[in-house]
Parts: sequence; C-alpha cells; structure tokens
Amino acid sequence: MINCRRLIALSVTICGLALLAMPAVRANVLVTDLSKDQISIRGDFTGETLLLFGAIDPHPHGAIDGVVVVLRGPSENIMLRKKQKTLGIWVNQAAYPMGPLPGFLATVSSAPLVDFIPDEERRLLNIGADKLQANMLRGTATDEEQRAALAAFIRLKEKDRLFAENAQAVEIIDGRLFRAEINLPAGMPVGRYVTEFFAFKNGRVVGYRTGELPVDIVGAGHILGEAAHKQSLLYGLSGVALAIFMGWGVAAIFRRR
Repeated sequence: MINCRRLIALSVTICGLALLAMPAVRANVLVTDLSKDQISIRGDFTGETLLLFGAIDPHPHGAIDGVVVVLRGPSENIMLRKKQKTLGIWVNQAAYPMGPLPGFLATVSSAPLVDFIPDEERRLLNIGADKLQANMLRGTATDEEQRAALAAFIRLKEKDRLFAENAQAVEIIDGRLFRAEINLPAGMPVGRYVTEFFAFKNGRVVGYRTGELPVDIVGAGHILGEAAHKQSLLYGLSGVALAIFMGWGVAAIFRRR
C-alpha cells in the first residue's frame, strides 16, 4: 500500500512538472536552420551569401510581430587611436583599448527594429550595433569619449562591410515560413560565429534559437595563418630567410648574364 501511494505521488509530481514545462516549450515558436554548417575560406574566397531560414509555429495569441536574425562574429580586443592634426601632420593622440567586441555583426529583420521591439528590450538582448557597449579595458575615458570611440569603431567596421543592418532582409511567407540572407565579405574574421533567431510578439520574445557557425581557413593559407599567430618568431625568421634566399638567387642569375 505504501509503495502504491509513493508511486501515485511520484506520478502526480512528474505530471505536474510536465505541465509546468509545457508553456516554456510552447513559447518557443521557432524552428531554424542554415544553408551551410561551416564556411571554408580559400585563397580565391571573394565572399558569399549565407541563407538562414526556418518555420514559425502558430502562436496562441495570434501572428507574431516580427523576426530578427543576428550573426555575430568572434570577439576581439582592439586599440583605437584618435588622430589629431598638428602643424599640418596627423599624429596619434589618445588611445582607447576596448573589448571584447564582435569582429563581425549582421542584424537583419522583417521590419525596422523600432517598429516592434522596445529600445530597452533591444539593449537587454544586445540586438543592433547601436546597443553595443564600449567595454573600455583600462584608462580614464569619459562617457562621451567612450561613446565617440565606440561610434568610430562601428564606422570602421561598416566601411569594411563587417557590420551591417537590413530591416527588410527577413521575408515571412504566409505567416509560417521565413528566410533571410546575410552577405559574408572576403575580409571576414576567422573563428566561431554565433547565430541568433528571435520572434517577437507585443514587444516580447516568444521564440528564440541559437547556434554556431565555424569559419575556417583551408589550404596553404591556413598553415601560414596559424604559423603567423601561434609561432610568430619562427614565422618572422622564415620570412627573413626566404627574402635573403630570393635576393641571393636573383643576384646569382644576373651575375651569370
């Protein structure tokens, strides 16, 4: 009899936990995937387009307001230097070490972000380059200087096509399917990228998925890149030795002529 009571109590507990978990499962209305599970960069890589797509389950409160897709590149620490013209010459002045900040950031959505996401929600979810934090590594920069340094960092990234936003890049089809395209430039940094998919209803997240996208260099370029970063001294000495050898070889050829 005691065992039966325990079994009944255990069954009720399990059912209760399952019922509590159901709303959380139900709340995630997104199923997502990528056209590629890895990006391989070769010597002739000139960039490509990544397709991100998925399905939207019917939400109990009606159609969602919008979808946002974020592709975030590997973090990096940078040293940003402010230049000032002195006596007709541009010279470095204050230095602003910042990080970690994404080396690549693409944010695409089905409509302008301000139309369906409150500003505070975007800040909490870190959606959009304008919501990045300066993260000064050291120094005594004022808030105004930090904002100016971060704005300069974003402008440089946008110039190199490493930061981009597009409010019309996510296409929702029949309220159930969606697709988005993100351009990957030739100069994209190597490392592990993070994908994030958001579905919003009444200014709140009702669906979220995340994943990873490895970006690697393959071929001879990969070997040279690894050597340059992990064995910099040996790589430098090898470069000097190769230059001396090439110079000697060219001189020997001209002497024979």
